[in-house]
Amino acid sequence: MRVGLLVAAITIALLAAPAMAGDRAVIVQIQGQIDDYNRDALFRRFDEARKLGAKVVILNVDSYGGLLTSGLEISRFIKRQDDLHTIAFVQDKAVSAGAMIAMACDEIVMSDSSSLGDCAPIFFGVQGLEALPPAERAKQEAPVLLDFNESAARNHHDPLLAAAMVDVTRTVYWVQSDKGERRFVDEKQYADLIATKHWSAVAGEPSPIKGNGTLLIVDSAQAVKYGLATGEASSAAALAKSRNYDVAADLTPGVGENIVEVLNGPIARGILIVIFLQCLYIVLHAPGHGVAETCGLIALGLMLGVPYLTGYAQWWEILLIFVGLGLVAFEILLPGHLAPGITGIILVLFGLVMTFVPVEPGGMPSFLHNAHASWLSMRTGVEVVAAAMGASMILWSIMGRFLPKMPYFNRLIITATSGQQPTGSSVPVVEGVATWPPPGAIGRAVSELRPGGSAEFFDPAISDTRITSVVSESGYLPLGCEVVVRQLVGPSVVVRRRN
Repeated sequence: MRVGLLVAAITIALLAAPAMAGDRAVIVQIQGQIDDYNRDALFRRFDEARKLGAKVVILNVDSYGGLLTSGLEISRFIKRQDDLHTIAFVQDKAVSAGAMIAMACDEIVMSDSSSLGDCAPIFFGVQGLEALPPAERAKQEAPVLLDFNESAARNHHDPLLAAAMVDVTRTVYWVQSDKGERRFVDEKQYADLIATKHWSAVAGEPSPIKGNGTLLIVDSAQAVKYGLATGEASSAAALAKSRNYDVAADLTPGVGENIVEVLNGPIARGILIVIFLQCLYIVLHAPGHGVAETCGLIALGLMLGVPYLTGYAQWWEILLIFVGLGLVAFEILLPGHLAPGITGIILVLFGLVMTFVPVEPGGMPSFLHNAHASWLSMRTGVEVVAAAMGASMILWSIMGRFLPKMPYFNRLIITATSGQQPTGSSVPVVEGVATWPPPGAIGRAVSELRPGGSAEFFDPAISDTRITSVVSESGYLPLGCEVVVRQLVGPSVVVRRRN
C-alpha cells in the first residue's frame, strides 16, 4: 500500500515538475484575432510538438482577443496538457481572450512594456473594438470569471487579481504588514487591516491598484511585481535560449492561415459579396460561359466558408442563404410569381448579415442571450452588406453601359434582348424581357454553347444579322451549328439544334 502511494506521489511530482534546462521546446504563435480557425490550428500544433518530442511549449501571444467561445476552449485545452510545460510569452499584448489564454499557461513571461489583462467581453466592429455596456457584459462574465479563477488556483496567481481582470466592480489594494508580509485585498479587507495599524498600502504603488469601474491591466514590470509573470525576455527565442531549451521548431502560421484571417475581416467579406453579385449579374444575362460561374462559386465558397471556419457563420445561416438563392433562381427561370423572388432576397440578406453575429458558450447565437451584443454584430453585418449592395449596383450600371462595347465582353452581356433597341429597329422592347429573336427564328452559333453562348440571327429591322446571347436547352452545342429559337424566358433566349 505504502509502495503504491509512494509511486503515485513520485509520478504526480514528475508531471508537475517545471521544465528543465536542455528540454526540447517548440514555439507556437497566437497572434491576431482569436477564433475557431486558429483554435483548431493551435490544437494541431500541440500534436506536432509531441511528435517532435517537445516537453515545453512556448506560446508567443500577441492578441487583443476575439471570440469568447474560442478563447474558453483554448484555455481549457491548455490546462489539460499535463505532460507539457506551457509558457505564455506576451510579445506585445495579451488582452481579453489573449489574457485568458496566457493565464491558463503554467507560467507567464513578458517582453518589456507589454501588457496583460482587461478581459471584458467586447465586440469587433468595422471601426475596431467596442466595449459592451455593464448589464450586457455581466451576462457573459460568469464563464470567464470561472475560467480565470481556475487558472489562478492552478498556476498560483492571486485570485483577486485574476477576477479584477474581468469584473469592473472589484477594487484591489496591495498592502504590507509591519513584518513585511504583502497581500492583495478588496475594499472591506483593506479597511479592516488599516484599522489594526499593523498594515499599510505598499509604498510607491497606487492605492488602490485597481479601482471600481475599471479592469486590471498590467505592464511587464507590474506583472512581475504582482506575481503574475515569472520574468521578462526580449523574445520567445531569447527566453528559450536563456533557459537552455532545445528549440525543435517555431510553428509560425503559414500563408494559408494568414489569408484566412484576412478574408475573415469585414472589408474582405464585403469585397467577396461584390464579386459574387457581379458574377451573378453576368450569369443571369448570359449563362453558360463558365468564367463567371466559376468565379461566382469561388466567391460564394470563400464568402461562407471562411466565416464558418472561424466560428462566425453557423450551418443554419448558410442553409438560409442557399434556400434564398434557390428561390431567386426559381423566380428568374419562371418569372411572374414575385413572392419567391422577394422571399429569396430577404433570406439571402438576412443570412449574410447573421454570419457576422458570433455565438456564445453553448453554441447559441448571441441574440438569444444578449440583445446589445447582437445588435452591434448585426449592425456591422448590415453596414457591410449594404455597402456591398450599393457598390454592386454602381458596377452593374457601369458593366451594362461599357462592357457591350468591349471585345469578348460584348458576348457576356445581352444587349438588344434586355431592353436596348438598335437604331431604326421596329422590334418592341420590354425591360428585362427578351423580345427578339422571335420563336422559330433560325440562326447560327458564333460560339460554343455550354449551354450559354452567342448566336447570330437575321434582323429585318436593320436588314442584317445581329448577335445575341442564347442558352441551349440540350446542353453543349458546337460552334457553327444551326439553331432554332424555342422560347423567350425572361431575359434568356432558349434555342435548340436545328434538325
